[in-house]
Amino acid sequence: MMEGAKSVLDDKTSTELVVTTLAGFFIVSSIWISIYMLYNVLFHPLRKYPGPISWHATRLPWCWYQYHGYLSRKLLELHCEYGQTVRVAPNELSFISEDAWKTIYGSRLNEMMKDPVFSLHTPTGVPNILTANRATHTRQRRLLSHAFSEKALREQEGIIQKYVKKLMEQLSPQSNKGPQDMVKWFNFTTYDLIRDLSFGEQFGCLENGKHDPFVQSIKDISKELTMIQMFKYYGLLGLRGLFMPKAIAGARAQNMQRAIETVDRRVNSKTNRKDFLHYVLAAMETEKGMSRAEMNVNTFSLSIAGSESSATLLCGFVFHTLAHPNIHEELVKEVMEAFKSEQEIVMANVHGLTYLNAVLQECLRIYPPVAVTLPRVVPDGGEVIDGRYVPASTTVGVNHYACYHDPRNFHRPDDFLPERWMPGAKNKFPFSQDHRNCLQPFSLGPRNCLGKNLAWAEVRLIAAHLIYLFDMELDASVSNRWMERQKVWGFWDKPPLLVHLTPRQKISR
Repeated sequence: MMEGAKSVLDDKTSTELVVTTLAGFFIVSSIWISIYMLYNVLFHPLRKYPGPISWHATRLPWCWYQYHGYLSRKLLELHCEYGQTVRVAPNELSFISEDAWKTIYGSRLNEMMKDPVFSLHTPTGVPNILTANRATHTRQRRLLSHAFSEKALREQEGIIQKYVKKLMEQLSPQSNKGPQDMVKWFNFTTYDLIRDLSFGEQFGCLENGKHDPFVQSIKDISKELTMIQMFKYYGLLGLRGLFMPKAIAGARAQNMQRAIETVDRRVNSKTNRKDFLHYVLAAMETEKGMSRAEMNVNTFSLSIAGSESSATLLCGFVFHTLAHPNIHEELVKEVMEAFKSEQEIVMANVHGLTYLNAVLQECLRIYPPVAVTLPRVVPDGGEVIDGRYVPASTTVGVNHYACYHDPRNFHRPDDFLPERWMPGAKNKFPFSQDHRNCLQPFSLGPRNCLGKNLAWAEVRLIAAHLIYLFDMELDASVSNRWMERQKVWGFWDKPPLLVHLTPRQKISR
């Protein structure tokens, strides 16, 4: 009996000890968190910058909007309320001005490095052209730049045209089968193209009408990266497996393995074809060459960045032109008058289509393929941005979507107005008030988009062919708010874009 009573007493004592310990932990944690938040609001070096108090105190509001895919839209709201510079986290400032673009991302001796927490990281940890430090980035970019030069682009036009033609050939018979999802078809095209240009491989997404596993998982990769950023900030990267949705967990690792296999096939092929890896392989044994590990991670990133961004721009082009019949009509007029036959639609000729270029520029503004912030860290000694001193180690950046939709930067920013980009518009009211240099969809400075020329070439060619060959109309199921309802996790999470296509009846001239 005595032993039983003692046992009960011991259990009670143990329970009380656990409860006391947990209560103590809770109290200490609460005090620490309260002190931390009070410091951020009242004593932090960024305390005088405008922004919501809750965002000053903790990064949790930022994480909440990031997790739900609404961060870029929320940042626009904050800039409209608080001004051109907003404190969006205890140690982060968001900017939307021309001056900020130049100061943060422009060429400078003391480069603002990418934020080590919020910048993209490769699945293997080996730095690629998107994540590397200045010296490594310069070396890798020099090797890859040969493949993206104007000369290389002219040499590659035959390959680009091959996939443009394949897309048109696939769309023509499909037009009799009801509305077509252009999101799907543009992804097929841009992915097939970048794989062929990069590695000489033909995946047949266009021909088969099916996604390759790599491109199919891009959405999951973007979401996984978003989760990883937040876990890394709070030092919980090791626990991400407990919270990461099963549908997206491991997507990057799987695609990294596919990239490694792609490089292996290309290296073993022994071909002399001047694809993107040709120039890298030629320098592989030299001091300034890339290692196999670097080739693998650059292959991984090129396959994503080189396909998704162009596909997004094309989706924006189709939606906005068809949602504005007057703009579509003017575009049809320009294209039909410029070309007597489909064979005339070549890179040199589409480059000079004034209205088409204006439409595409406006698409980049209102629906930027990269709608997020690319964060940088202020170097030692601090920096003056937008006329105010910013301490060293502060995370800074310009959010593309917020910058392009702020009324201080563009007249009627939520309206699709290609005329703002027409020759002479910058000198005439109301577009003379636009801050045109705020539009930097390919970023600027030494880390700007390497594939800019390729993106412009393929998008112009596809857009001109579509206008020339098809009458197009949005399906009734496509809402005018198609873009507004989309979320952003690195890239736009695009719903289907259903379009009715009717082959045009050509009139001989």
